[in-house]
Amino acid sequence: MRRRLAASRARSGFTLMEVMLASALMAVVTVKVHGVMTTANCANTEATRRIVLEDKARRVLQQIAVAIMGANRETLIPEIASPASMSDVRYQVNLGVENGEVIWGDPERIALDEPNGAVFWSDNVGTATERRVTWTRIATPFLEGELPNGMDDNGNGLIDEKGLCFEVDRNAVRIRLTLENVADDGQVLTETVETTVTCRNLTTVAE
Repeated sequence: MRRRLAASRARSGFTLMEVMLASALMAVVTVKVHGVMTTANCANTEATRRIVLEDKARRVLQQIAVAIMGANRETLIPEIASPASMSDVRYQVNLGVENGEVIWGDPERIALDEPNGAVFWSDNVGTATERRVTWTRIATPFLEGELPNGMDDNGNGLIDEKGLCFEVDRNAVRIRLTLENVADDGQVLTETVETTVTCRNLTTVAE
């Protein structure tokens, strides 16, 4: 009876080899699970960063578009047509007519400050009362895919266009913008957006 009980107890326990195998398998499973979770977290972080960058680019583009839509086409300078483009545009807004005279707003400007990657709006340019509002600080020196080589590298019909560029076609203005985000791990994300808006025509003053 004692022999049977002892044999039963021996068979019900784990051998050292079995314990070692189980530990090894557990370690492998743990490593795989950790790897999957890390990959998922990284993918989720990248996706989130892309969404945030795209949202930022579209919000800045909308701010620029609204400003240009309010500009009077006759005051839009400089006058540059495709395949050239400009990253600094100045204009005035027609506020209406008073006593037969057109009332103009203060001179305004939207530009790319290349060294700082800043896209900004300002008014009363060059005066003591100039105001400046920076809309973003992550614009690229050149539009996505473009190189400063005198060629149309990205196939959009423009040459050496900047990270913010304006292309004028009669009363229409095409706006292009590239933003870039660099993560702590060195990963670079780029987002390019564009739109076309129409400026107001010069108001004709009644005689």
